[in-house]
Amino acid sequence: MPRSLPSIRTVALLLLLLVGGTLSFAFHATAGGGSVTYTATAVEPGENPELVTRSASNVTDLNERLAGTSMQHRQPVQTAAATGSFSDSLEPELDIVIDDIESPYVWYNESYYTWTVSTHAETTNATIRMTPTDPDSVFENLSRPVADAPREVQTAIEHGESIGLAVESGLYQQHGTYYVVAPENEGAVLTELASIFAGFALTPVGRGYVAVALGLLGYRYREPTRDRLLTVRRATVLPALAVAVALIGTGLFESGSLTRFVTGPTSAFVVAAGTVAGVLSRQRRWLWLGGVTVGTGVLATAAITAALGLVGLIFGPAIVLLSFITGVVPFGYGYWFAQESPATQ
Repeated sequence: MPRSLPSIRTVALLLLLLVGGTLSFAFHATAGGGSVTYTATAVEPGENPELVTRSASNVTDLNERLAGTSMQHRQPVQTAAATGSFSDSLEPELDIVIDDIESPYVWYNESYYTWTVSTHAETTNATIRMTPTDPDSVFENLSRPVADAPREVQTAIEHGESIGLAVESGLYQQHGTYYVVAPENEGAVLTELASIFAGFALTPVGRGYVAVALGLLGYRYREPTRDRLLTVRRATVLPALAVAVALIGTGLFESGSLTRFVTGPTSAFVVAAGTVAGVLSRQRRWLWLGGVTVGTGVLATAAITAALGLVGLIFGPAIVLLSFITGVVPFGYGYWFAQESPATQ
């Protein structure tokens, strides 16, 4: 007797399980595989100022900062560079540009200067002080000994490059020679960090998908001939299952802060709650749908805020929003499985 092919619904659930399982390890894949090439470049004092200012946190490229500022608004800086100081009102355009410069040195018009700026409370009045200084003094004061640097920095200086994700960029000195350690590709660090953040955010999403797939497969296995597989009561089991799956995944594969045992399961709960919304939408119970949506969002935000404090209050809504967006997939499954199953399925 020929074996029958899996039904469309079974294939769809297996596909959801596969996608969810893959996403469940997104953080591990991105964090484990992330790497950036850092290079070490020997420089003499006064050479490669653009490279030095990009890598050393204690010196700012003032030319680059002022690139988008009109010449007339740069006059206070030009005055300070020429006379040593400026004390008067600043145009808001310039005030915004220089307000956050906290480095003790700046590079401006082919020279290094010591730099201080002090503003007067609730006004645009400010005092700018700039004193020309020789590059040797700047390099001596800014550089750090290679012997005290992390191993990745020492490797970069010894071999010309080093592989890592968070190598300490900066100016280093060894035996009278200065080296600038910086990422080979300026955008690589941000790209890798964005990838890791995406993996961090998608991991609980995947676990929510796994819980929905496993729960629906369990329902189909227990009652393969049932016409309407999901009701609201049955659908509410899936978010609870998502919390359990996320807790197990966090406990087995992750370590670190206990907040992960709150944020991950909470996000997975919201994702899987999409199935409840799908069932309610199928049944046209709009008031209940609105209440469940708002209640889930508020509950999740409160849980994340309780775990993370003020940071949770800021990022909690963003996490919940992402969970709602990715919960569209379980919403579709909830809507689909809340209707009668055709004989062909």
